[in-house]
Amino acid sequence: MKKAFVISDVHLKKMASPQGEAILALLKRAQSECSLFIILGDLFDMWLGDGEYFKNKYSELIAEFKKLKSFGCRVIYFEGNHDLHLKKFWQDELGFEVYDKPYKFEFGGLKIWAEHGDEINRKDRDYLFLRWFLRTPLLRFLIYNVPSKIVGLIGERSSNMSRQYTSTLDNKSLEIFRDYALRLAELEDFDLIIAGHSHLQDDYEFIVSGKKRRLVNLGSWLNAGSAKVLEIESLGKFEIKSCP
Repeated sequence: MKKAFVISDVHLKKMASPQGEAILALLKRAQSECSLFIILGDLFDMWLGDGEYFKNKYSELIAEFKKLKSFGCRVIYFEGNHDLHLKKFWQDELGFEVYDKPYKFEFGGLKIWAEHGDEINRKDRDYLFLRWFLRTPLLRFLIYNVPSKIVGLIGERSSNMSRQYTSTLDNKSLEIFRDYALRLAELEDFDLIIAGHSHLQDDYEFIVSGKKRRLVNLGSWLNAGSAKVLEIESLGKFEIKSCP
């Protein structure tokens, strides 16, 4: 059985970069090694909508994703706070699955709960308002109907605001995410919860109702030396590895 690969918070700004080289190498390896590829949001430092500006800028990466799909690999893309309004291109045109909310599924007998993680801290009202605003019908209309270069300027603005938020995250976020996993386990049956957003790598095992669970956060690729991928083979057989 082939593996599932999971990545999160790559924050790709341009293809000619360590992150660009690493993600291309991983996609080439995935073509022969995995049947499921999961993106937990913020693959890009900024991608809004379906404009030609973004398609042209990341055409090399899009080509590799198309090739991956042609090999029969299922691709699931969770919108983050730097990449959103993706369905028109990534789902309707490319044929990938796009989610803007948590999603539960199974792979290799493993019950997985997945999400970007930016709604986990319900006390952060400032960020939650920003998240809501970026998804309002008016902003969605503008993103899909104004020239791509203007959308790019909007995106840079929102990306900088999100960057200011992320830079304030600290080890308290680990506690928030772990508490969330514990509470969720009382309501949902899963073996593994995977999330991103916090930029803090974590691998936390816990037991709820007599069942062992695991929370994994891969951290961020902003530091090229910390690029990580979660490789899943089957129940009880998954590990975090350096990428590519």
